[in-house]
Amino acid sequence: MNYDDQSICTTRSQPVEPVLMLSLQDRMQILYEIAISIGVTLDLRVMLTTALDVFLRQLNCTSGAIYVGRPSNPPQEPTTAIPRNLRHNGAVAWVRATYDEAAIEHQWPELLTSFPQAAQAAGDLYVHGLALGNLGFIVLARPAQPLDDEMLRMLSPLLVKLTESSRACMQNEELASAHQSILWERNMLRSLIEATPTILYSLDLEGRVLFCEGRGLRLLGIAAEQVRGASAFDIYRDIPGAVDALKAAIDGKPAGVTYDHNGRTLDVVLQPVVDERGDLHGVVGVSHDVTEHKRAIDTLTAVLNSVGEAVVTVQEPAQIVMVNRRTTEMFGYDTEELVGHSLWHLFPDEVRPPSPAGVDAFIARHDAAKTGAGVELEGRLKTGDVFPIELRTGSFALAGNRFFTLSIRDMTEMKEYERLRDDFTSTVSHELRTPLASIMGWTETMLTEHPGPLNDLQKRFLNTVYASSVRLDKLIEEILTVSRIQRGTLRLQPAPCNPAKLLQSVLAATTPLASARSITLTVDDAWPAEQMLMGDAERLEQSMLHLLTNAVKFSNAGDEVIVRSRRDGNLWRFEVQDHGMGVSEDEIPLIFHRFYRGRAARKAQIQGAGLGLYVCKAVVEGHGGEIFVHSRLDDGTLVRFDLPVRETPV
Repeated sequence: MNYDDQSICTTRSQPVEPVLMLSLQDRMQILYEIAISIGVTLDLRVMLTTALDVFLRQLNCTSGAIYVGRPSNPPQEPTTAIPRNLRHNGAVAWVRATYDEAAIEHQWPELLTSFPQAAQAAGDLYVHGLALGNLGFIVLARPAQPLDDEMLRMLSPLLVKLTESSRACMQNEELASAHQSILWERNMLRSLIEATPTILYSLDLEGRVLFCEGRGLRLLGIAAEQVRGASAFDIYRDIPGAVDALKAAIDGKPAGVTYDHNGRTLDVVLQPVVDERGDLHGVVGVSHDVTEHKRAIDTLTAVLNSVGEAVVTVQEPAQIVMVNRRTTEMFGYDTEELVGHSLWHLFPDEVRPPSPAGVDAFIARHDAAKTGAGVELEGRLKTGDVFPIELRTGSFALAGNRFFTLSIRDMTEMKEYERLRDDFTSTVSHELRTPLASIMGWTETMLTEHPGPLNDLQKRFLNTVYASSVRLDKLIEEILTVSRIQRGTLRLQPAPCNPAKLLQSVLAATTPLASARSITLTVDDAWPAEQMLMGDAERLEQSMLHLLTNAVKFSNAGDEVIVRSRRDGNLWRFEVQDHGMGVSEDEIPLIFHRFYRGRAARKAQIQGAGLGLYVCKAVVEGHGGEIFVHSRLDDGTLVRFDLPVRETPV
């Protein structure tokens, strides 16, 4: 049917026959025609449009509209209308003039109680508004004269039929929508099951498999038809623990088991199905294929168990979640005694941070551990004995939780080796000093020419011997100092000293070396001239001299070395800056280690034993200060130490 404006105008151009002039037989024919047009389809819009067209033709109306909707969703526009062009539809124009959109949206149930209505819309146009139960209303616009009361009464059963047909159409739409939703959810669930290596199944109370689906079946080489209807007790009879898990689930208790089948590892979870009254109806199960996960864990475990260090994974605040074999061997615990327990079992009480602080606070106390470099601490055995360890830490996040990994190395043998080495070094150094003192003494005597005159060549040879002896003596002194530091026997002798005078002495000793290499020494001495502080002048001068000598040695000929000394609050700050070869960032934590020499220094074959910065650090920290290094490869180095200013002995 075509309901455009032209066809409507053509149809409605015929003279309107007054309904009240119709015979009863004619009226019954009209009602019959209308009745057979209602409910011809379950498509709501098509059904209403067909019925409205017959209403208009049989009742000689020029326009009409039907509004149908639920109270929760009232229609803003007519569900169907003839003519379709609403600007030319007198029935729709009457509705819009009588009821605004707000009334339709918010007062739908109350609005329906106002029907039936009859009113003259404009000129000779009469409009009838007839209720369709609680679903909506139909509006018919008729020219010349309204429908008589008898016809309106006879239309009542047809309106009831139109209402029920509309309700049936709406219910059909809801069922179709629900069916589509169920299909979508089922297809989505099936796709999800097929996309993951799982097996889903359900069992009755006898243990028979009612349903079984999942891509995991294909991985096991099993067809679903082989499993449906079979007894789960038969399927699982050869799997240790599986039958007990089935019995527990059928008895109403959740259960699970992990087993291997055809080269795959499956983790089975069984869950009883219980209704709201507590009645048990069966069991649902999920089998997860965890083969790759298990392989990854086994590989990781094998790797961790093969390393020579203890590896401990900890969850905040300080709960152990994993240890490797070396951990149990090193500390004397069984795995069960550590996993799930506190990390602090592995450390003496003085190492543990104050409660309730966790691992993060523990790491914060040890900057070396925090930055990834090893920090030396003590561990505690199960027996309570302590032993030296080196600790490294790292952190990671997993499922919103923070974890820490601790790598612990037993340093007992290393410490014993270092002790023996230090003893040997100390002994050898002392033994070297006696003959060296004789060499230096006799060389000095010969250079005075008291034993007899020397020619120029002899003097040059003796000066070379003496310079080499002095250099060797300084090296032996550094080695002895290192030995004292290691033994903890290095004793500082604090006394009032003047940093300005220390700087003058250091500059005087360094200037010849700088001049020989055409290096400019720029001095920025802002320390108050007469200001004193408490310190070991000899050790401080030794440290300053080493820093300045290093700067000159590692600079290029013609460079500038800047020396700064000043008071910064309650600190004495001493800095040496050069523009020489520098060191890479990864070497900075290492340059304070004994005997370590940077890669650039070794490549350039610059002489040195790698002990100076180690001694400097010990001297500075012995005064309660800190030493810092900022350097970039081929871009120079800045070394600074800060010492607290104390004017009286501590």
